[in-house]
Amino acid sequence: MSATPRRFAFTLLALSAIALAAVNALGTASPAVALPIPSDLPSGQTPPPLTATATPSPSGQVVQWSGQILDDRGGFVFFTTGDGFRLAPAVKIDDAKSGGATTLAPVTRVYARAGFDTGNGAVVELALSKSPLPNAASYADIKKYAVALSPPKPNPDLLARGEGFSGRVVLVTFTVEVPPRTPFNDPVYLATDVSGWSATAIRMDRVDALHYRVSQNYASGTTFLYRYTRGSWRSSERNQAGQEPRPHKLVVPNVDVEPVRDTVYAWGDQDELAPDLGQTIPTPFNPIPFVTPPH
Repeated sequence: MSATPRRFAFTLLALSAIALAAVNALGTASPAVALPIPSDLPSGQTPPPLTATATPSPSGQVVQWSGQILDDRGGFVFFTTGDGFRLAPAVKIDDAKSGGATTLAPVTRVYARAGFDTGNGAVVELALSKSPLPNAASYADIKKYAVALSPPKPNPDLLARGEGFSGRVVLVTFTVEVPPRTPFNDPVYLATDVSGWSATAIRMDRVDALHYRVSQNYASGTTFLYRYTRGSWRSSERNQAGQEPRPHKLVVPNVDVEPVRDTVYAWGDQDELAPDLGQTIPTPFNPIPFVTPPH
């Protein structure tokens, strides 16, 4: 072999050796510097995307339903459907049109668009208005979020005293339907044995021409008697036969809210010839908002 081919072969061999050395060097080199991992994450864990690090609020999707408010009390809001719904601790109360602050309060006759958190069923927003609001959801969509009413229970007179009662605070809501001839400006009262049968013990709030209501807190297990009056025993309630009925009896159960609904058929001093003031007034327990006659 001549000198030139030998020199070429040597050069080729040298280049191959250099290339192999470079490959080996790259294979054993330290890895490239990685992006810093937050100190609150375990070593080797990939940080979550930003959208996953924030806690969703509310916990589920929001369903909006509009109705007319009956009352707002004790962490619950009641609508004219007769249902009560739990309010979120940080419920937002704002103006339905602007979304900003409002001078309205969630009281009887005010309309509201309620935002229900589908995760826990609580109302997270009440957008208030003086006029009816359109609905984004049907009543059937939000009915399931109504607070639990009292379940079927045995006759409390057959239970041992105090059995099955924890003494928890229960919001009791009394709603009474009065006779159509009840004078519109007359107040209605709840008289109880625990108030010494005072005829004006607890004044009720007028809902419409035919309905009054009031809410009171009682410990579960509380047992008491009560009657409805218009401020005196002469004007107390009468039954369908026109006679003075036995007092109503209530045993407060272990529930969040206990709705009590009664009917007064006549008053002791009622004039049967008095004008009928309420036959055409819608009741509050239907989807049609109620109205009141002008003062």
